[in-house]
Amino acid sequence: MFADMVEYSKRLEQDEVNNSLQAARAIALFKGLVGDYGGRVANVAGDGILALFDDAEQALRFALQIRAEFRDQSVWGDGDPIEFRFGLNVGEVAVHEGNVIGHCVNVASRIQALAGPNDIVMTGGARNSLREHAGIRLRPLGLQTLKHISQPIEVFTVETKSTSVTSIVVNPPPPPQAASEQALAPTVAVLALSNLSGDPRIDHLCEGVAEDIIFNLSRFRSIQVIARHSAFLFSLKATPAREVQERLGARYILSGSLRRSNKRLRIAVELIDAASEAVVWSDRFNVVLADLFDVQDEIAASVATRLSVQIEFAERRQESAYPQDMRAHGLLVRGNHLLQQFSPEANLHARRLFEEALTYAPQYSRAYSAMSRTHNLDWRYAWSERPEASLDAALGQARRATEFDQLDARGFAELAYARLYQKHIGEALADYGHALKLNPNDSDIIAEYADAVVYDGQPKKAVELLERAMRLNPYYPDWYLWYLADAYDSLGQYADVVSAVQRMHNPSEGRRLLAIAYAHLGMKPEAEAAAAEVLRLHPHFTISQWRQRPPFQSGDAFDRYVEGLRKAGLPE
Repeated sequence: MFADMVEYSKRLEQDEVNNSLQAARAIALFKGLVGDYGGRVANVAGDGILALFDDAEQALRFALQIRAEFRDQSVWGDGDPIEFRFGLNVGEVAVHEGNVIGHCVNVASRIQALAGPNDIVMTGGARNSLREHAGIRLRPLGLQTLKHISQPIEVFTVETKSTSVTSIVVNPPPPPQAASEQALAPTVAVLALSNLSGDPRIDHLCEGVAEDIIFNLSRFRSIQVIARHSAFLFSLKATPAREVQERLGARYILSGSLRRSNKRLRIAVELIDAASEAVVWSDRFNVVLADLFDVQDEIAASVATRLSVQIEFAERRQESAYPQDMRAHGLLVRGNHLLQQFSPEANLHARRLFEEALTYAPQYSRAYSAMSRTHNLDWRYAWSERPEASLDAALGQARRATEFDQLDARGFAELAYARLYQKHIGEALADYGHALKLNPNDSDIIAEYADAVVYDGQPKKAVELLERAMRLNPYYPDWYLWYLADAYDSLGQYADVVSAVQRMHNPSEGRRLLAIAYAHLGMKPEAEAAAAEVLRLHPHFTISQWRQRPPFQSGDAFDRYVEGLRKAGLPE
């Protein structure tokens, strides 16, 4: 990969001191992330970077992520975004006196000049070595004659596919809430704000604002709030309000728009009664970026007062929930997007952003909570060389989160998660209970709490909790079903285990439970096939190693769990 910074010389001419510092920081982040994505920096010459990867798939994944990273950086901070041009090629290289050389290096350098700002181009050779890569399309640029290259080179540019709501595959929502439950707790869906600036960099800002309104609203006990995972699938431009109501089970919809001009924001919001499509309340806010948190809180309070007279305003967040520096919040938003990818590279990338956020706001509780999650994922998926040390780090970061903000539910939830898998179940349940007192409508915390009570021997309660989480998040992610299958496994309802896993879009992490269920149902061929898939995904899997991970206290459920692994044919 050859990457070249766009208009580097022009930047220095305009403001040498500030722009040189910004460029140095960008290159430092670039160099650090290359290693996280399986590559290494071979050479840095001014504004150009040469990086080597083992295959084109790794290089493309890195280019897509770093492009998004630099595209979004200026949304929350100062200055124009850093932009690169990327050229990808495949071939052999040689090292001479510390320099990486070769024909393929020259070609990569030449083709990047064909790219526009933030564009990725690749040779036909690189394209041919790619496996199918979801979310992108390659547009041919034809045969290109390159300087000092004798033969024309076939070149393609990488385009990102847009995804509409109708094309997203989601888990089917459960039946709507009973009318009595809806009357007692009006349900609200907060949609991502529409971007009226015509600048794709503002998309993260639009989602970030809406996400924080969800966070604030979900603290009010008399309101049920649809989770962001489900709500952000919809836009009233594409889907009528009544259809959103039917698909999400939401009586009210909060939608709006955002327009940015330099540091000023214009936010328009309206609260809609979905059944009648009548506007209950609307308002406009003209603010500077630094005052955004106050506006988000004001919007949440305004919605709450119009839906219930029983709102507990004492539960509103304190000022400590947000940092003084908007750049820290922007880094958190970007990192949380990366965490949803569940890959080791994206996990490390997110951690670097959270670490950078803490350089701007050293007491930012949410950044510590997010850091804790990255270490939890390292432990869960054995992405680190020392998984137990990762779990200790998760606990430490969660403790810091709760120290800096004692009203942030996510910090206590992360503390609970780490304690659960350290097998301190009583403490974990207490921390989850405290988190839900702080934020009773956070569907993810409810689902995680459900998983914890399974290990405490309360699988029926877990099923009830998961059903509630699914009502709040009708288009729930796969891991809700994974936890549901776990609860059914503890109940010995193996047909329900199979049904839950089969509803997952990516059942990889449900294969162990599937193997156990088939084994106990006497379906030996199916159990062996599921076991073979477990070993394909995790070649070093053994029963003796895995039995140490689920935090069962002991008892029949745990014994059946281990026996199911054996009956499925997994190695001892």
